[in-house]
Amino acid sequence: MAARGAYFKTKYGGGARGWGSGGGRGRAHADRAPSPVMQARPGVQLGTSSQLEQILRRIDNKPYGAYKDLMGRYLFPEVAEHPSFILSAEHIQADAYAPPSRFRALVSMSRTEFPEETYSTRTRKIALCDYITRHAHALIKKGHWDRVSGGKGWSGSKGGDFTINAPSQQVLERNSCLISQDDKGQKMMELRFTVGLPAAGRTILGEQAAQILTVKLPQLVKETMLWKNLDEAHLMAHIKSVEDQEVLRDNLESMGLIAFVGNGSVLPRASGVSALPMTGPGVVPFKSPPSLEVTIETPNRGLVTGMGIPKGITVLSGGGFHGKSTLLEAIELGIYNYVLGDGRETVVTNDAVKIRAEDGRAVVATDITPFIGVLPGGKLTDEFTSEDASGSTSMAANIQEALELGAKTLLLDEDSCATNLLIRDQRMQALIQAEPITPLVAKAQALYEDHGVSTMLVIGGCGDYLSIANMVIGMEDYLPFDLTQKAQTIASAYPVDVSAHTTYGTIPNRIPHLPPFHTAQKGPIGRDTRAISTSITPDIEIGEIEQFVEAGQVRTCAEALRYIARGIERGISVGGVNKKKLTMGEWRAVLEEVIEKQGIDALNTQGWVTGDMVSVRGMEIMAVVNRVRGLKAKKA
Repeated sequence: MAARGAYFKTKYGGGARGWGSGGGRGRAHADRAPSPVMQARPGVQLGTSSQLEQILRRIDNKPYGAYKDLMGRYLFPEVAEHPSFILSAEHIQADAYAPPSRFRALVSMSRTEFPEETYSTRTRKIALCDYITRHAHALIKKGHWDRVSGGKGWSGSKGGDFTINAPSQQVLERNSCLISQDDKGQKMMELRFTVGLPAAGRTILGEQAAQILTVKLPQLVKETMLWKNLDEAHLMAHIKSVEDQEVLRDNLESMGLIAFVGNGSVLPRASGVSALPMTGPGVVPFKSPPSLEVTIETPNRGLVTGMGIPKGITVLSGGGFHGKSTLLEAIELGIYNYVLGDGRETVVTNDAVKIRAEDGRAVVATDITPFIGVLPGGKLTDEFTSEDASGSTSMAANIQEALELGAKTLLLDEDSCATNLLIRDQRMQALIQAEPITPLVAKAQALYEDHGVSTMLVIGGCGDYLSIANMVIGMEDYLPFDLTQKAQTIASAYPVDVSAHTTYGTIPNRIPHLPPFHTAQKGPIGRDTRAISTSITPDIEIGEIEQFVEAGQVRTCAEALRYIARGIERGISVGGVNKKKLTMGEWRAVLEEVIEKQGIDALNTQGWVTGDMVSVRGMEIMAVVNRVRGLKAKKA
């Protein structure tokens, strides 16, 4: 086997020292979010790809810390079919065991030759960048570039993995691929990725690093960032499909609907651990009952027909395993757009929140009086606080917090709810008089009438809801049927007193105050969809927030905690006025406006460039805030 460094001697013939250290390692101002194409080290000289290769040759076999000499920006010239691009080293890991190094590849939009129609609107830009991220991820996986070297022992080979943020079935804004402007106003496309710089023990393997940065990377740029090298028809179909999904969603309000499920949709997934669609002869395509069928016109697909679920109280019922929970799960994720072929491309909803019981969660100063009255010992519940909420109090808090943030539809499945907050039948009413709990069945009508908030429930055993439902949809053999009239007849034949309230009650309106996450030396850090770790509070448990679909969304929430904590301390501009005391609902609006107008990078207050953040609703960000142990809140 050839000695390390033979690659460089063959290619360059000697050992002349190269361009030097590649510049300093200063970070951007900690209080300013990075612009998408920000130079991480202002004033750093732009080197060349040849100088990059010379640095890698020079540091081959050196201690791992010499990799820091890579910090800089390097211009790769146009060669044959490879476009000219800039490689920017944003962070170089200090050790082979540290998190991987971060890089960006930037190409002028004029050189990519993408037609302007592919990124002429925000929706199209997100769809295009999503497509490129997917293509890059697929190329990396196909070439096994993401595999870590598997050397044994301390001196064995390590690193060598080339990765980009892995996308889910949902089409989302990610900072792994962006279109923006450089400091000269030139439109640029950038791809952000990480590399575990290779080593044997803590000795640099420069030849392997050169293969990644000077061979594999140009190939990735060529195959993913040029219009002519992509399947143009498939890319345009992807963009237009996402655009149509946005139009479907935008039409719901004017049509008086809370959700739409297109005919032909494939709702079941391949398995409990796969988000891919179920395939095979047993798959039953969705078909709306005639009485609920509506048609929506879209700009690209044309007329789309399916089931429109009207505002009000909707019950989804049916026998076990007939598809009622599958339908609800599809609707709860209808807040997202999907890739072509997923099966859920015409399933949409808006401002819907999944509600469940969440035993043990922390609750801070939340008004749960619509559901929970005075507790034993005279404890009031207008500012309910608990480090270990029960099933009923946590569910009541989840409902109230969703309403506080502006939710317009509540989605519930009786399997994950606290039964005593769903119903309280007449026998239990007669048996137990001193009951502080008012169940949802007594409040749902008033919630809709007072606040215009709809409720959709999967019900298999709580027949009391038939008395208040505006719509009852039955699932049988995975197909929906309109059972509203039948349900009303049954409710009349078997009347029950649900003790419906004429008014809903109060909705919280709190001003939050977070621990100083923005000044903490470490964290918050989100690595999966179950928890966010911080150095100054216990872990934030988020596993029961059911509308997260990617770990990158949790990383965005972690960055948002810093952003909010800093804004609480220093104030934030709202309508041109600096405000420090924003309510929960105002924070949701501010966060969503920042993401829409400035991009998710704007939530990054630490000043360095990352590529693993994914867009998320302000609803989920503030749901995380509500679960911080150490949160303080007061009535506005």
